[in-house]
Amino acid sequence: MKISRRLRYLLLRLNITRLITFGYRSEVPERNILIGYIVYMLLGFLCLMLPLSTQGDIRWIDNLFTAASAISTTGLATVDIGTSYTLFGQFIILALVQFGGIGYMTLSSYVIYRVTHHTLKYTDKVVHTAISIPYGMNMRDLVNNVVNFTFIFEALGFIPFFIALHHAGAPMPGWNALFLSVSSFCTAGFSPFHDSLCSFSNNITINITVAALSYAGAMGFIVITDLTNKLRGRTTSLSFTSKVILLITGIMTVGGTVILSVSPSIAPGDSAGEKIWLSFFQTMSAMTTVGYNTIDLSALRPGPILMFSLIMFIGASPSGTGGGVKCTSVSAVWGFIISKLGLRENVTFLNHIIPHYRIDTALTSVITYSLMIFCGCVVLSYSEPFKLSQILFEATSAIGTVGLSTGITPELSAIGKFTIIILMYIGRVGVITFGSALLIRTRTRALQNVRKSDLVA
Repeated sequence: MKISRRLRYLLLRLNITRLITFGYRSEVPERNILIGYIVYMLLGFLCLMLPLSTQGDIRWIDNLFTAASAISTTGLATVDIGTSYTLFGQFIILALVQFGGIGYMTLSSYVIYRVTHHTLKYTDKVVHTAISIPYGMNMRDLVNNVVNFTFIFEALGFIPFFIALHHAGAPMPGWNALFLSVSSFCTAGFSPFHDSLCSFSNNITINITVAALSYAGAMGFIVITDLTNKLRGRTTSLSFTSKVILLITGIMTVGGTVILSVSPSIAPGDSAGEKIWLSFFQTMSAMTTVGYNTIDLSALRPGPILMFSLIMFIGASPSGTGGGVKCTSVSAVWGFIISKLGLRENVTFLNHIIPHYRIDTALTSVITYSLMIFCGCVVLSYSEPFKLSQILFEATSAIGTVGLSTGITPELSAIGKFTIIILMYIGRVGVITFGSALLIRTRTRALQNVRKSDLVA
């Protein structure tokens, strides 16, 4: 679409970024991210409160819960999405998922550049804070790749979904295929079907498509970009970050599948092959944080529940659509532990020295993440009558933006729902971003001290 230079100038003069953030703008990137997601969550909540969005009487707390779950790409729901919301309501949910999956500021930066052919330092600064970007990667190229890859993968996923759903006789195969494709790549886990994907546990096409889209979204745009450049001959090898992501993703997938497949509560009575496939899918679902389930999780014993909780805690990769503490943070912490136990000065992983600031960030993330889960479990253990293993699973799923549940989500009290909303919100914006926005004065002083120390050195 061509646009005149004068119109581009007018759009820039109107300060398009203020329109995107509904008038709010702060020089602190972390606060822009926090406020931005709150604003879009509330906007989605108001849209879901409209009579044309719902079918039947849905309480406002449930609409707020759905909006928070959608913008955070979690997938936890207190009501059945397929029967409680009209097609318009489901469209609102899907739009929130898309905004949350790509990142509202990333999508906004893409639109600004396409319309005005200009990049703004303000939006670049916020996007850089929201997305972990390796050294040397161009911001404009990354934003273009994020949006382009998202739409390409979602379009490719739509085709097999449509064919499979149409062949299975599912209602509205076109809309449901689009819903599943967007939700899968954004690792949101929302399903238009009342039992998630349990009805399609034996549908290989749907299972494989969900897994492919979820892995692509969760491993992140850094890996996709690296693999694309290698295939095109632009680079000779993958970056260290991509190697770490691929390694840990493979270890978690294989390890989780093997451990879960030997559990007697995973599909009892099924053949060994079926148990392995179901274990793989649930491991993939927890690790990529897509949150679909093909088995009844309420029937699981404490062992598999704790195993799923660990996988959800680690989660996906940086610059991807998934949540969790991130596998790169876990690799940095693991390298730190091994190096300290071995009395080595440098922290290494895969024969690479990890910078100290990366170690500090990883340790802060893991500790803060664990503290948030603990606080959430304390509140839920007082307000809800469920087992501690179920509460731990729910809290980890919420802050990891996973969406898996043992079935207690619809039965939560108002306090429990608010607690889960807060955890989902923190999980989406990131624990470090959340903490930095609240402690910005302390952070600013610390940065000033660092600058002074660097100057003296």
